[in-house]
Parts: sequence; C-alpha cells; structure tokens
Amino acid sequence: MSRPAPIRLDGDTWVIMRSATDHPTAIVNRVTDTAGKARFLVLKWALDPSQRRMTGIFATLEQADASVLYDNTAHIAHAQRKTAGPPNGGGPLHT
Repeated sequence: MSRPAPIRLDGDTWVIMRSATDHPTAIVNRVTDTAGKARFLVLKWALDPSQRRMTGIFATLEQADASVLYDNTAHIAHAQRKTAGPPNGGGPLHT
C-alpha cells in the first residue's frame, strides 16, 4: 500500500493522512532554524491544539512524512487472536 502524499494547507503547513479518514494523523510545519535552514516539525494531531505533541524534527518533508506511521493496533490484535495457542497447533501444551 502506498502512502498518501502530504496535503498542503499553506506555504508552510501540511497535513498527513493515514488510517483515519475523518481527521489527519499529523501536521507538519516548516520553520527556519538559527542557521537559516528549513526544518519540518511533525506534530501528532489532536482536535484541541493544546493537546498536539511534537514527535520529530526533520530536514525534509519526505522524512517528516515517512516518520508518521499507520495505526496497526487492530491488525496486531487480530493476529494475536488468530495465532493464540501452542506453536505446533495441537492440543494443550505439556499434557
């Protein structure tokens, strides 16, 4: 599955979409550091701006985009339920 491209909101702001379709997963803001170089700040999305948390600072938008992961908790839980039991697939262990 290919990652969706960041969506540009203005000259220095992008939203990153992942698993959720009704809200962004992250916001990326371009800032200039003290040396005059562009840096991309990644913030975990929250509807309340005071709840947003910075998760990284990157040299490129591509690196910032790649740092935002998909939410795999449902897939992991399903895999754990599906593979629960003894490793050989047989009855109870050590009976």
